[in-house]
Amino acid sequence: MRARWIIAVVAMAGAAGLTAEPLAHTGLDLGYRQLYNLQFHDAHATFHQWRSQHPHDPLGPASDAVTDLFAEMDRMQVLQAQFFTKDQDFLAGPAGPANPEFETDLEAAERLAAAAPANDTEAMYAQALCHGLRADYFGIVQKRYMASLGEMKRGQAVAARLLNIEPQNGDAYLAGGIENYMLGLKPAPVRWLLRLDGAETDKTEGLRELRRTAEEGHYLQPYAKILLAIAALRDNDPGTARELLGQLEEEFPLNPLYARELQRLSAVATFDPARTEIHFTLGAFLHTVHGEFALTLGRIEFDPAGGAASGRIEIGAASGKSGNDARDRDMHTKVLETERYPDIVFTPRQLTGTVAAEGTSQVSLQGTLRLHGEDHAMTLPLEVTIHGGQFTASTKATIPYVAWGLKNPSNAVLRVDKSVALTITTAGQITWPR
Repeated sequence: MRARWIIAVVAMAGAAGLTAEPLAHTGLDLGYRQLYNLQFHDAHATFHQWRSQHPHDPLGPASDAVTDLFAEMDRMQVLQAQFFTKDQDFLAGPAGPANPEFETDLEAAERLAAAAPANDTEAMYAQALCHGLRADYFGIVQKRYMASLGEMKRGQAVAARLLNIEPQNGDAYLAGGIENYMLGLKPAPVRWLLRLDGAETDKTEGLRELRRTAEEGHYLQPYAKILLAIAALRDNDPGTARELLGQLEEEFPLNPLYARELQRLSAVATFDPARTEIHFTLGAFLHTVHGEFALTLGRIEFDPAGGAASGRIEIGAASGKSGNDARDRDMHTKVLETERYPDIVFTPRQLTGTVAAEGTSQVSLQGTLRLHGEDHAMTLPLEVTIHGGQFTASTKATIPYVAWGLKNPSNAVLRVDKSVALTITTAGQITWPR
């Protein structure tokens, strides 16, 4: 019964992030990026370097403890969303062994945090983090559920004091969100008893706090997204889970778990660049210009029932050619500026219509086209034919490149249209949810 609240005690990933900026590739950010990509050895090396350069920062040793715990959870194969949504899977299996390095790092972090001034917000966050780490270790690894609940409550109390001082701290909302949501899943009599013991048990409030961390947090933002994906799966909302997992997969491509979980939920279409043709037509005075681009990669995950989609279709801007060297040079240097903007990327968001598992379907794909550094909404009509796990697809689109802010290459002698027509055919493999 206790698994529902303890499975996602995830205050195990960072410091007091004050912005919603993505994790950088330097300092502590780099270590957490490596951690989320399951590069545990590299994360340890990054955190050790941080500790040597910042010996009084409690987040250094706390981050090493994060890595120890995360590696143990990966070894136990408990990081998958499917694991977290099944209580019987969580409760199965023996308790894991104690890791003395984990506790040593936590004690070092707590000593440094205790030596800081009373209202030092980073020290307060480090204290809350240490409680969260122990809660995870007690509950998930050692199966000591009541001890884990006590650590959760202590961590939430510290986080609440921190938010009184620094309410804009997006990461700090995670502790309350976890407690409210997970304990809010309990039956009413159990919630009443937990409230008598001082626990927060409002599921709706918990989701609100988790969303705040997902929108405003930093180090813990990816974990809030994981929790919200888990909540969506528990509430039979695979579309929301798919969107969140797709964001995580895009940000942390070296972690195979997000793609694996997406495959459980989504149909996946993988394009073959060798079987993809992207032709463009540009009307001009006295003649029409024809050319082509090359596909770099293409992958779409979509919900066959609801149509929510994610993925990435990438075209190499520098691959564009029309058969005339001077004209192509102008296209790349003056119009597309391919050295500055090397990729043209379409990000799918929604598939409208039903894709038949066999035969031909007419659907439309809505998404965002990033061209010349700017995003533009776009809808692509698609004809899709599927047979035996293989698909072919075709579409046409018009790109109003001048209206979108790109340079018009017309001059006194040559006049060209302000829009380009695209014709795309592609083929590849498709797999369906398992």
